[in-house]
Amino acid sequence: MFDSLSSGALRAAHDAARLLYANREALRLDVQAIKLDTLAADICAALEIRGEPVTTADEAAPAG
Repeated sequence: MFDSLSSGALRAAHDAARLLYANREALRLDVQAIKLDTLAADICAALEIRGEPVTTADEAAPAG
């Protein structure tokens, strides 16, 4: 699914998904509809497959 994205773009997408998830209530996002938590996990898996796993700090659970 993420084959056409560079590793840098995947890391940016991961950060964006985590930020949106962390601020979901303030933004009034329907988390069930857009699956932000699983999107971040899918991006982590894609990076790991490439041999570029996110660091422990990057994959920490979002606050909120």
